[in-house]
Amino acid sequence: MKGITFQKPLYEQVYEDIKDNILTGKLAPGSRIVSGQLAEQYQISRTPLREALRQLQIEGLLENDKAGLRVVKIDAKDFEELCDCRLYLEKEVIRLVAEEATDDQLQEINKVLEHSEKEINSEGSNHKKILELNAEFHRLVIDCCSNKRLIQLVNQVRSVLLIYRGMILRDESHNKEILEEHKMIFNSITERDKERAAEAIEMHLTNDKIRGNKMLDQGRQDTSEKSL
Repeated sequence: MKGITFQKPLYEQVYEDIKDNILTGKLAPGSRIVSGQLAEQYQISRTPLREALRQLQIEGLLENDKAGLRVVKIDAKDFEELCDCRLYLEKEVIRLVAEEATDDQLQEINKVLEHSEKEINSEGSNHKKILELNAEFHRLVIDCCSNKRLIQLVNQVRSVLLIYRGMILRDESHNKEILEEHKMIFNSITERDKERAAEAIEMHLTNDKIRGNKMLDQGRQDTSEKSL
């Protein structure tokens, strides 16, 4: 648990810390969220905690069932449906981005790619940092799109998928291939080739689905072996 400061609202600090614990696997899929325990851990009242948990529910990282609040479970069918939705949406977004991205926006995206490459190639690369940089790449690309409603839909899907992407990137062998796919997307945008950009994003997101299914299969296999 991170220390609470006065630089940000309490609910925002708690939200960020719980989200970080979910995406890094410290809070496993399906884990129960007990408000009383969290309030005691963070030494805060229930009001900012409720706001933090509400935001995580909106993003799809927490869900309510009959037994209460829990971290969203990793489900293969749900993962595939989310990937399909994201692909349909982002192919349209990327076509607009190839036409609309400004030079300043492209420079910002390129900086993130350079930072990602440096982090991946460094000794003891930071899993959480790489996850953040990959998310930042997609955020900056999507923000180049002028259709704000389309952006809202994409971000809603991407928010839930972050829990899966966190799982995918725990396998460090994926980091370099994802970086190369990001570079292909970026190069297509800089060349203003919207159809090649759409092909590049389709390849990247299709590969992400394959990587995710591989990790889900591995997780099921590990669970099965533990139960023997």
